Amino acid sequence: MAVTALAVAVAIGVGLAPVGPATQYANAAVSIKKADDHFSVTITDPTADHRRFEEAFRAVGLNVRVKVVPVAPNAVGTLLGPIVPEGFTRHGSIGVKAVTPCASAFCGKVWMPADFPGRVVFGVGRPAGPGEPYVDDRPYDPSGEEALDGYTVHGKTVSAVRAELHRRGLKVGHRLLWSRPDGGSFDQPVPADRIKNDWIVNGSRDHSSDTVDLYVVPGPGAGPMPDPLKVATPQWYDLTG
Repeated sequence: MAVTALAVAVAIGVGLAPVGPATQYANAAVSIKKADDHFSVTITDPTADHRRFEEAFRAVGLNVRVKVVPVAPNAVGTLLGPIVPEGFTRHGSIGVKAVTPCASAFCGKVWMPADFPGRVVFGVGRPAGPGEPYVDDRPYDPSGEEALDGYTVHGKTVSAVRAELHRRGLKVGHRLLWSRPDGGSFDQPVPADRIKNDWIVNGSRDHSSDTVDLYVVPGPGAGPMPDPLKVATPQWYDLTG
């Protein structure tokens, strides 16, 4: 499928001054046009260089970084974020709301204060290359996600699930799923030798076109729970480019 044919419609609600930035802008990647109380944004090329998106947002007065990131096939063209890495402490709110029906990969409204001076990051999903890790901004669901069609990993031993993945010609990634005292959880990427065969798999998620990550409940011998901040992996919005 030609990804350049995908169109992503987004509406960005902002408080506009009577005079100021341009009311519309378009390039080969994206077009932005002012409506009564929002900007209608159509992404025409999800694979375009991030600078093409950023120049359009700047032209209409928005201080936005855009990262074009690899995603699974069903997420190509979708919008990730908005993210405020340093935290949002200003008046108003910032967020995104999907709109349906939608004839494109993503339709929605994104709102943020027009005068917000901090770093705001959006992502646009492009097709991942063979074996390239997917970006997924959804937190893992500890109730047990499933990545394999026709096969439930939840509750099975690591050895059993590994055997099924190898039978399907897939590689295996491993993440320890730690439960915090406050009832939350976090995951820690670990090498295969940190995982025992008889430990229990909570769920699985596609890591790339050829790899599935297993989320494993720490069993006997796993050691103490680490500091979540010390084992956190870089997020898509922290990466360069």
